[in-house]
Amino acid sequence: MESNLKTKLLYVLEDLLEEEFTKFKFQLTNTAVPEEYRHIPRSTLHQASRVKLADLLIQFYGNEYSTTVTEEVLKAIDQRNLAEKLRQGIEKPGSSTGNKGPKKRKQDKETGPDRLPKKIRDLFTSNKKKTPNESASCSRDLQPSSDKEETAQKQDFLHLLRRLNLESYYPKKMTKVNTLLINKTSLHDTQPNAEGELPVCFLEKLLVLDYHLRYLVYRGNTGTVSTGPQTLKPTELERTFEDFFIIKRTKSTTTQTYIHPMDIQMAIFHCADDFTRQYVLTKLSICQFALPLLVPNPCVPQIEFPLWSLRQIRRSWKEVEQIGWEKKIKNYNNQLISWQPTHTVSFISFGNCVSTSKSQILNSLLSKGKHDHFFYHHPREGNNRCLLIDGLVEICWFFPGGRAEDRFESCIAFTNLHGNAEIHERQVRFLQEVSSVTVILLSTSAFDKRNSSLLFEFWNSPKPLICLFEDVENIMEENSVHKVRIGIKDLNKVELADKITAALSQLLKKSGSPHSLSDWANIARKYEFIIDENQGACQEAEKRTNILMDILRKVKLSEIKEKLLPLQGSLWHDWCKKDKELHQLRGKGNRSIEKYKHEIEKEKQKIRCEQYHKVINLSDLINPFLESLQSHPETRTELYFLRGLSMLIDQLTTRELENLHQKHSFLLAQVRTEKEKRSKRESLRDWEAELDALTKEIRDSTLGIEHLMREVGQIYEALEEASSQTHTLFVSLPQMAADLMISGIPIELMDGDASYVPLKWIAAVFDKVSEKLGDKRVFVLSVLGLQCSGKSTLLNAMFGLQFSFSAGRCTWGAYMQLLKVEETLREELGYDFVLVVDTEGLRASELMNKAQNEENELATFVIGLGNLTLINIFGKDLSEIQDILQIAIHAFLRMKQLNISPRCLFVHQNIEEIIDTNQSMERRRWLEERLDEMTLAAAKYEQFSDVSTFSDVIKFDAKTHIHYFAHLWEGSPPMAPPNPCYSHSVQKLKSRILKHAKEESRGSILKISELKVRVRDLWRALVNENFIFRFKNTQEVLAMSKLETMYNRWTWELRSHVLDLNNHLSSQIRNGEAEEIKRSLIDNKIVGKHETIKQELERYFREDRDRNILAQWKVRFVDDLKNLKEELTVETLRKCEDLISGKKIQDLWEEHKLNFEHMLLEKIEGMAVPTIGKELHDKKLRDLFNNIWNENVSILLPATLPSAEDPDIDIDLENILLEHFKQLPNIVNKIRYRDAKKTFHINYSKHVITFQKLQVYGPSVEEFEKDIINKTTAQIVKLVKELIHKREQLNEGYSSSYFHEILQVIHKEAEAASQGARFMLTNRYKLELALELFQEAANSFKKMCITFKKANNPALYLESKREESFTNFKLP
Repeated sequence: MESNLKTKLLYVLEDLLEEEFTKFKFQLTNTAVPEEYRHIPRSTLHQASRVKLADLLIQFYGNEYSTTVTEEVLKAIDQRNLAEKLRQGIEKPGSSTGNKGPKKRKQDKETGPDRLPKKIRDLFTSNKKKTPNESASCSRDLQPSSDKEETAQKQDFLHLLRRLNLESYYPKKMTKVNTLLINKTSLHDTQPNAEGELPVCFLEKLLVLDYHLRYLVYRGNTGTVSTGPQTLKPTELERTFEDFFIIKRTKSTTTQTYIHPMDIQMAIFHCADDFTRQYVLTKLSICQFALPLLVPNPCVPQIEFPLWSLRQIRRSWKEVEQIGWEKKIKNYNNQLISWQPTHTVSFISFGNCVSTSKSQILNSLLSKGKHDHFFYHHPREGNNRCLLIDGLVEICWFFPGGRAEDRFESCIAFTNLHGNAEIHERQVRFLQEVSSVTVILLSTSAFDKRNSSLLFEFWNSPKPLICLFEDVENIMEENSVHKVRIGIKDLNKVELADKITAALSQLLKKSGSPHSLSDWANIARKYEFIIDENQGACQEAEKRTNILMDILRKVKLSEIKEKLLPLQGSLWHDWCKKDKELHQLRGKGNRSIEKYKHEIEKEKQKIRCEQYHKVINLSDLINPFLESLQSHPETRTELYFLRGLSMLIDQLTTRELENLHQKHSFLLAQVRTEKEKRSKRESLRDWEAELDALTKEIRDSTLGIEHLMREVGQIYEALEEASSQTHTLFVSLPQMAADLMISGIPIELMDGDASYVPLKWIAAVFDKVSEKLGDKRVFVLSVLGLQCSGKSTLLNAMFGLQFSFSAGRCTWGAYMQLLKVEETLREELGYDFVLVVDTEGLRASELMNKAQNEENELATFVIGLGNLTLINIFGKDLSEIQDILQIAIHAFLRMKQLNISPRCLFVHQNIEEIIDTNQSMERRRWLEERLDEMTLAAAKYEQFSDVSTFSDVIKFDAKTHIHYFAHLWEGSPPMAPPNPCYSHSVQKLKSRILKHAKEESRGSILKISELKVRVRDLWRALVNENFIFRFKNTQEVLAMSKLETMYNRWTWELRSHVLDLNNHLSSQIRNGEAEEIKRSLIDNKIVGKHETIKQELERYFREDRDRNILAQWKVRFVDDLKNLKEELTVETLRKCEDLISGKKIQDLWEEHKLNFEHMLLEKIEGMAVPTIGKELHDKKLRDLFNNIWNENVSILLPATLPSAEDPDIDIDLENILLEHFKQLPNIVNKIRYRDAKKTFHINYSKHVITFQKLQVYGPSVEEFEKDIINKTTAQIVKLVKELIHKREQLNEGYSSSYFHEILQVIHKEAEAASQGARFMLTNRYKLELALELFQEAANSFKKMCITFKKANNPALYLESKREESFTNFKLP
């Protein structure tokens, strides 16, 4: 038995050439063997002949395992035919002597019909004298693959799929939803516990950009079964010296073979559908790995060119351009690499005996060996054999960074054919056609008749060629213009890379025009490669895409939205403004709340009708777009369509947007420079106007799928509001969006241009999602961060999400994307889906025209919507995000009625690793203190007694809710791979986020239907907020509050001064001391006080500690003061004119009264009456009186009567309360729905805040304090009634200043009561008390107004005297 085994082993070993035999021995020492065996000592193995090695194999590994280990080593050195012969037990024909085989092959070579020209032989051989071993041919006759071999290969592949638990996904059944599924690997460490978990762990590592996935191996003992005898191990005391140091051999029939990491990657590739392939290749590209370009099918003899899968690869780089004597840097930002023309350099090797790794050479060229872009066999993989890599062509690009140390100045594609080029002829010929330069790696001994035909084609081609000879130290001859030979023996990596770089730099200058991947498609068809873009669904989608692109290309880019997407333009923006104004009433003016709201509702409806008329005549763009969105579950044509359309729109817009952004950046820099100089040049205003126009053009020119979907949403809302009939289109639109959302496509939640949530559209989409999935539980994760803080990259690394659709810009508004949770995890986590809400980068300079309130609304909206909000910060600087959080805290305090309790988690990116625990805790404490400080300031302003820390408003734990991330890149982009520390941090953060729901009460995880209601209620509450979102932070809020307090005090001084002036002038007029009051007199009386107050105001702006903040409001307040002076002047003049007119008519009446009565008596006496004492009939007397009155009294009326309208006291009441209490939440509704009959009662929990040592500690109020508060309230009511009575007695008519006088009483008495006390009366107390007192006062003011008018309006005054005179006339 042993003799037969030795013969079989010897036959195989004899068939190895010297170099192959050396590689066999080297590989044997690095092969992992079971614990019961030990390796053959290296010194023994190095000196062993073939015969001796056969004995050693049997001696060290036994009869059975020696065959197994030999077979594995043969496969590892790419001698599969010999391994197959050994496995099948086929004896090699021929002599059994150890050297005849090689001699016979050498003889064949020398006597064969090789008659190539000397030039070719010179190119592929060197003038170095060869040793006998080098002279021997290392090439074996190539035999075509038999059906049996193909079947074996297929079986090996299917067996691999079974081991990886992927058989149900083959072929191309793994969807992106499967790939992004949240499973147990998302929660825990990504190390596999079985071979079947390898794909899941690989994808999880790929997701978080951990490039160590290339070394992912399952090393457990599962599947290894030992059939040898089991012996009891002696105890330590029983062991002898020999037992301890000599390991006894045991028999085993199996060995543990690890699955090669590249087999995991390629198995996933073969199982993945086209969208998952795009995702996987995009992630591999970010990890700086080479990507599959030509992929042999393991089951059938076909080769695939996955062009569509490579379409989504985007990269950024910088190239150096020579312009005359000057070198300039050209930026390529976020380019689709498949469309980018680049030179291509292809690496191939001839023969099985080449030991130098092409992958290592390429890695040295691409990143100086710092990263393994191309995978190469490493000794640590042991006897692992890769099944799916032979014949595979991979591609990787070199991207320059515009730096002096870059190897190349332009982008270059490098391809690598794995395996022997001789047996992959189709791949070789394809690469020959697409390559600018080909690099061939071979040994001089490999040049024989079997490979010379292919080599001859390369040599004879006009394309540049580089040959690397691994067994030659140096080549003395000069290289030709297009053909270069390099001897690489004894060269280190740096020297070799430098030589190849120098050769490529010269040859690429002489090569033809560069080509893109897209250009290669026709060449791939020529070689009958399978192209993924040629499948039916993709072709159908391409046809539909081309229809839309033809329409888009006919319209100027900046006019596309206006002409082809009209519903989302000015009409929608106007509707949003009207809807917000409906709640905030900023333009109310002298109209009542009800009337103004009614007007706005009509205007909103009018806009919807205009939109509806455009829906009836849909544009040529939207009709085919909607048809293409129809769901096709089997082919998913709509997804191919959206992806293809997105890429083509990017092509259409990218260059134009880049130019616009460059102009914008230049202008913005100029404007900032001039503003820093405080320049008042006319050109500054021109630049600002141009900048505004340019910003608008950028917005108009920014186009993506999201804008088309936004139009769909507006079509739905227009139909829903303006149409009385149910359209088929109306029903189908939300279903389309819901299907896309379930498929993993992001859906716009908040329109980034209008900064508004289309509530009806979003509600309809949620309804359809709920119908299809069921009313599932949803965990909402919101993400917030500044512009360019790495927020989108973090989301992509955690969940594989890519929200930003349009090229050349970041996300605007807010988008939501649905992620599925594995069913086995749902009960543990407490939810079925995760809804990720991503937002635009805040504080973006390019959005300088974006109003402050819009960003604050956005931030508050997503924080309030999320169960958890991830707040992303670049570095340590909290200033900008802290400002936004302060406003959000204000907003949540003001929206208590929503009963939401958001949570947040902070991620500091680009911060070095913290090893010192004390330092880490210090940072966390510092952040917590900053957050608590700003919360306490906000709570004091909003007058909340139960809030003192940040976590009282937004749940937060400094120990677990702060994460520090290292820099994303391990080195300098664009060739740097992701930092493994970053990837590990992402995995840890993701696990923390997903486990967060366990800390939540079950009630906080909403169902889809409940989430729909939350979106509606939260957005309506935000729209109702009319005050807080205008400010940058709490400091601004407090500065404005203090300023308005001072301003109210100053304006009351002016109003009080004018009221005193009114009293004085009224007295003069009534006493006859002034018959005329001129405007100049009033101006002179008011101007002094106005100037004094103006000087105080300006001094305040100049000297206050917050003067830098206050500066932005100075002009407004100065103008308001000026307008108030004008308003009071006009009011005083009008009142004086009314009094003078009244005085004149009163005097005239008194003067003519006796004459009129005498005339009336004469008329009566002149009438023919039978009896003097007889009473006239009342009616006749009335008629006679009226006739005489009309004929004689009308002459007393002045030629022109005062035409001033009566003041609307109710409108004044609303406007004064709205202005004075505008800082209170929901103020509009509180005034609008005030109950005139409701009596004011003190609510101590809402109307009183108690303090202890200036710290809020609780709402409890002592009895003696209640007594003070009640007395204060009674005193205020008493004083206001006295004021009203005083005004009634003065009979000076109505003035809006009377309401301000009541407010002064309320504030003065409330502050006096709180002075030195342990409590403070809240603004809500003041408002609700003011509402009651204002209502009572308004009734009195209306009566006063009527009385004054009757007394001072000539017509009304005389009319009142008519009845008085008639009564007197009737008396006897």
